Amino acid sequence: MYFPLDELNNTLDRLSHSQFYKSRIPTSVTNKAEFSDSVPLMSRSDLVMEMKKPNYGAFGGANPVRVNLSPMGDGLIPILQTRGDINRIITAARSNLDACRVEPGDTCAVFFSYHLFVAGLFYQSQMEAHGVASIALGPGETKRAVDICISNNVNIIAGNPTFVLRLIEEGVPAPKVFFSGGEPFTTNHKLYNSISNAMPETMIVDSFSLSEFLPVGRTFPGGKGVHIFDELVYAEVIDPESLLPVNDGERGELVLTHLYKEAQPLLRYRTGDLTLKIETPSVFGRTQCLPYVVFGRTDDMIKVKGVKLYPSEIKFCLLGITELDGPYRVSVFSDNSGRERICLLLQGSGGDEVAEEVSKRFKAQTMIKADIVEIVETLESGPQCVDKR
Repeated sequence: MYFPLDELNNTLDRLSHSQFYKSRIPTSVTNKAEFSDSVPLMSRSDLVMEMKKPNYGAFGGANPVRVNLSPMGDGLIPILQTRGDINRIITAARSNLDACRVEPGDTCAVFFSYHLFVAGLFYQSQMEAHGVASIALGPGETKRAVDICISNNVNIIAGNPTFVLRLIEEGVPAPKVFFSGGEPFTTNHKLYNSISNAMPETMIVDSFSLSEFLPVGRTFPGGKGVHIFDELVYAEVIDPESLLPVNDGERGELVLTHLYKEAQPLLRYRTGDLTLKIETPSVFGRTQCLPYVVFGRTDDMIKVKGVKLYPSEIKFCLLGITELDGPYRVSVFSDNSGRERICLLLQGSGGDEVAEEVSKRFKAQTMIKADIVEIVETLESGPQCVDKR
């Protein structure tokens, strides 16, 4: 099984002397189990607390050349990159661009945001380093964007899929490659099929990143799911209750570790994202895959019928079902015989056929059956999860 022992030991040795990590981590480990046992988990609140100290606390002094901001807690937290960090990001991204046959002479329109946040500049940097002309458009102003794409022979597009679909419908020629991000895409079959039908000859790339970990992974030609850039990060999945690693293919919380990061290096960082990880045959040198990317948050887990249920998973089950356009609620209760039952209450329209589709998706996702699926026109405000047992 994949485990980057040498890279992690180099990282542990380097960081064990740093102000933030010294006396908290070993200088080396011998295997995967020892790594998870001896290196403590880190939370987002740990990062926020340190970054709010004067001069970024223990994460200061790294001489960053780029600072982006990410909403965390009650404010915006700086995300730091050194020149070495940016070079490694660009090198990793280049492997994906090469696989997708992006080449000098192409022209890319970047529709991700540039203001404060990271995605727009991230895509522009990697395209420029690859010899691709980049147009910094950002989101919005559809008509002007259509004119710019046509007049500048844009053949690569990076952006939010919902917005890009609107551009195609308004007359932007289908690009050679479309780099998607910012919303569930390959797991939202209705949206993905709409994009595929609108640009049938286009290579479509899905991605997953966090501001703190840029990038985590992308789809590669011939692969299924998002393959992790394991030259940048080591990914684990843990049980958010026991905090122990789970087996490949089991649902749990995504935990990430930087392998080479110079500014703000994070070890065993809890993302709060619900996912599962599998090992695959090599896809452009990568074997670690998130087949469904992330499909919920781990914040509100409950146990029902002996299985951990994350209410946010239900949103994943509803993707692409246009009849269900509003909030939802999961209720857990005991029947007269004391057996646990699950009721899904959904806002929208549709009859037995829609309810049956939701029921089928819910069981495939969670491995447990919803005993009742009820669709109402208006769902009264209230908690997302109600436990009446």
